[in-house]
Amino acid sequence: MQVQKGEKGWSVRLDIDEPLFGSLEKIAFENNWKSGFIWGLGALKNCELGFYHLHQKTYDRKMFKDEAELLALTGNLAMLEGKPFFHLHAVLGGSDFKCFGGHLFMADVAVTCELFFSEQNIPASRVDNPIIGLKHLDFCGIK
Repeated sequence: MQVQKGEKGWSVRLDIDEPLFGSLEKIAFENNWKSGFIWGLGALKNCELGFYHLHQKTYDRKMFKDEAELLALTGNLAMLEGKPFFHLHAVLGGSDFKCFGGHLFMADVAVTCELFFSEQNIPASRVDNPIIGLKHLDFCGIK
């Protein structure tokens, strides 16, 4: 793993077999990240993706164990119960050159994962929204 702060944000490289979420949470804690936006590419394995059904307020979940190209990762960071919480979506490409994507619940780095994090100077947290059945992004206590 490498983490470097630059003029416009943070560059992060995760290495083979590192857990994506665990590594990001560790970096956020160590660098006092509270909110921001993240994007990246690379290759992942052991990915669990989800598709949310608003009317049922449930996710369909599917595991993808095999290595896949991480064509696009995008998301944000906010605090949830006092801890860093990354909300990530991913588009993955298989060896058959077909793409699949959705809400990313978990993943391990398969080859490398190259990320850019733009830290924000605003308080952001996740709060319950009973209409959508999820904890949604909340800025400054505004609902």
